[in-house]
Amino acid sequence: MYIERDVRKATPGKEQQSGNEYLSKCLTLFIRHTVHELPAILDDILSVLGSIVGRKHPSPTQSRQLKQNLPMMAVVLHLLTSQIFRPQVVTEAFLIKFGKLLNHITSIDSNETSLGSAIGQAASEELIRNTLSAVEAISQHPVLLSLYHCTVVDLIVPPLASLAFSKNVEWRIVSLRVLSEITLLLLLSQDAVEERERDGGREREGEWEGEGISSNTRLLTLISEALLPQYVTLLLEPDPVPVYALKLLVSLTEHSSPVSRLVRESRLLPAIFQVIEEHQNNTVGGMMQNAMALLSNLIGQKGTDLRPFYKQGVIEVVSNVFVEVSGVYLDREMHSGMKSCSSLLLCLLDIIHCLLKNLSAVVRLALQRSDSNENTEAAEELLLINKPLTDLNNLLIQLLACNDSEVYEEASHSVSLLAQLYGGEGVERLQSEEMLSLAHALQMHTEPRQQKLLLRVLKRLMSAVGSSCWGSSEGQILVHVLQKLALSTGSQSDTTVGSVAAEILKSIGSQAELRSTEQSFSPAI
Repeated sequence: MYIERDVRKATPGKEQQSGNEYLSKCLTLFIRHTVHELPAILDDILSVLGSIVGRKHPSPTQSRQLKQNLPMMAVVLHLLTSQIFRPQVVTEAFLIKFGKLLNHITSIDSNETSLGSAIGQAASEELIRNTLSAVEAISQHPVLLSLYHCTVVDLIVPPLASLAFSKNVEWRIVSLRVLSEITLLLLLSQDAVEERERDGGREREGEWEGEGISSNTRLLTLISEALLPQYVTLLLEPDPVPVYALKLLVSLTEHSSPVSRLVRESRLLPAIFQVIEEHQNNTVGGMMQNAMALLSNLIGQKGTDLRPFYKQGVIEVVSNVFVEVSGVYLDREMHSGMKSCSSLLLCLLDIIHCLLKNLSAVVRLALQRSDSNENTEAAEELLLINKPLTDLNNLLIQLLACNDSEVYEEASHSVSLLAQLYGGEGVERLQSEEMLSLAHALQMHTEPRQQKLLLRVLKRLMSAVGSSCWGSSEGQILVHVLQKLALSTGSQSDTTVGSVAAEILKSIGSQAELRSTEQSFSPAI
């Protein structure tokens, strides 16, 4: 702490006196000396741990060495959490040694190596805690890890994957948390590799890319062989372990199609849906956030077979959570801005949009090949399965008037697809809230593309608008907006918007005339 303070005082570029210059030189020498000593500290720790591998009862000499060297792990942790020392300490040689230390930690955790009789249970746990805290400190600085991509995959990730299944809950949670950070970084760096491949790279870059691709293959092997086969046990454990297990799955699936495929094929879906069901009483909590983010990653992959998700009841689950979350969002959006709720809502909207896009593609294929009974039956079956999503139509329309552009985009696409696929069928009567939301949305989103989408949605939903609604104050506001759009002139796009608005107004007029006629012929009371 004091070194960091003094380094700031002695920052070059400031007007320095001779005392400051001397302080700066002293600090530089001291930092260099400390960094130089760290490998020896690690070597001593590794040496003494290596000497007791396989021994249940260390000798008195070994016990004395353990008590002398293992507490120095706290020094390693302090240096790794310091912004002054960390960039100079973390090198490839350091990570290689740290990987060996993590292997010793897994051996201690599994009782293959016994420390309790020599230094006591508390000191043994402190060593594990400091080691995991140290690797967590490294994981929070992506630049350092990305420099040594292959070393991290080969030496740091495997022991962490083993500790994720420790009998100690604290070690499980920390290991899962660190794995989430590291694997997300590794997969992100792989994205960068693939992007450079597409753009074409220089010779040295090509060498690095080859290493990156090879290490990515090893990472996938590790995930499929060491993590996923036992993962159900983590998901079904008491809280809070499942939330960290889900977060790791989110990191693994966010930037890797192969990992998403591995998760889908690993028979984890029933456990994931069980976790969701058990936490439906807290829809805006971290558990639900991670669960929906995971479903969004899995369902959003192009070409995904959605039948396993339908089998697990994804429509009912997502609909129930969406009703709760959208209600909270609409109630509080203007007041507290609930960021976590907004993030969760976007995941739900993305899932709904993906389900409807898949349904739309199947229906379109059936229409293109109308002579195929198989395609027609598949489309009819999927239309029936997804029909409960029409119950969300009114809430989706209310979301169109929100200020969040991402929420608007996702909601508008889903509303549009529902209108195309089902029209007004199964849709509840539009209430004053929906009429007002459509009016506000048409005024807020002035691009012709956006307005055409909204107007076409309204046109398809005319059967769900009672003729009396147009006479309400909210209905009149929407009529006024439509009249302004119908009179708009200018570009070809504006003309199209005006034409659709005019058609809707004409339909409203026909509804009003029909209602007037029905009233004139109704018997007097």
